[in-house]
Amino acid sequence: MKKLRILFVNNTKTANPSYVVRNQIVAEKLNEMGHEVDCRISGSSLDVDDYDIFVFNRFYEGTLMPTLAALREMGKTIVYETDDYYEAISDNNPFHKIKSSAVLSSRELIRFAHGITVSTHQLKEEIQMRYGKRNVLVVPNCLDFAEYKKRKGGNKKVKIGWQGSNIHISDLLMVIDVIEKLQKEHDIEFVIFGIDDKPLEDMNKFVTEEMKEKWKWSEDFKILYKKLKKIKYTHIPSVSYDEFRGKLSEANFDIGIIPLEDTWFGRSKSCLKFYEYAAVGTVSLASKVLPYTAEMNEKDLVKNRFDKWYAKLKRLVVDEEYRKERLKEQEKWVKRHRDIEKMKSIWEDVYRIIINFKKNEKSIISAKRN
Repeated sequence: MKKLRILFVNNTKTANPSYVVRNQIVAEKLNEMGHEVDCRISGSSLDVDDYDIFVFNRFYEGTLMPTLAALREMGKTIVYETDDYYEAISDNNPFHKIKSSAVLSSRELIRFAHGITVSTHQLKEEIQMRYGKRNVLVVPNCLDFAEYKKRKGGNKKVKIGWQGSNIHISDLLMVIDVIEKLQKEHDIEFVIFGIDDKPLEDMNKFVTEEMKEKWKWSEDFKILYKKLKKIKYTHIPSVSYDEFRGKLSEANFDIGIIPLEDTWFGRSKSCLKFYEYAAVGTVSLASKVLPYTAEMNEKDLVKNRFDKWYAKLKRLVVDEEYRKERLKEQEKWVKRHRDIEKMKSIWEDVYRIIINFKKNEKSIISAKRN
């Protein structure tokens, strides 16, 4: 088969989950298969003569129309790659600042791309529901398990961990009272990994005294910070995604909680946190909402109610054998279905399918002209 020559075009200068999972490790595996694949920052030269397929990831500032039109004129294949639905960014989301740019470039790419790759079936449905029939192909997020190290285990106390950005403070608030109640009854540790790269006391001062714009997440943070005064916890500041995988292993969580509100934006995301916890040997307990209901076992899901979260989390705390059983099943599923080594050929197939989309499009246009 003809060698694929692909350029992933990104808008980020630092590694983030979308770039690493949807571009970087995919490029590495395709190169191992004999293709020529590179990643470039969007501001740099696109080296149009060296590639046949141009994959645009996430959002860009300003219009992409001249670039996309020029690539089409040269006969290049254009792919839009996304694992977020930018139309669904709410006014309370910190990313709302870039929503207009994100939506602009997203709409342009949906219009001009020969094919669209997404991480979930829900995201595919959202795009096709809004924009009509499009060539949307689902390739789930996968991990390179060689990049993850199993945690050491052996904690004297059961360690419960939560990890996420400031986007997810409202999610954490849904379960923070459960953590308080469990700590009163059991000798457990609680760890917050993320929210910001500064200590939480500094962040509280910032959102209280220095932050000029008022966002719901900043108000939520102040509520969370007040509640945390009643809890014994450790905070691990946010790190780059390159460092994240090692830090997650070092954090050594016995249980990883993944509370998630049922929102339009959230329903289109993937179960990446679930995969990452399994990769380091941490059992997950997640909200019974999409995307988790599409992939996780009913035993590992919980309705977003205090009593439900308390009951299921308590069982994981007190029943070590049950905790091991659930972890074993989760690890087995993730390893079987979300290993990039097993999925790399699907990426190859997807790009060949999109090339055929383009050929069919040209044939249709040629037929109409004749």
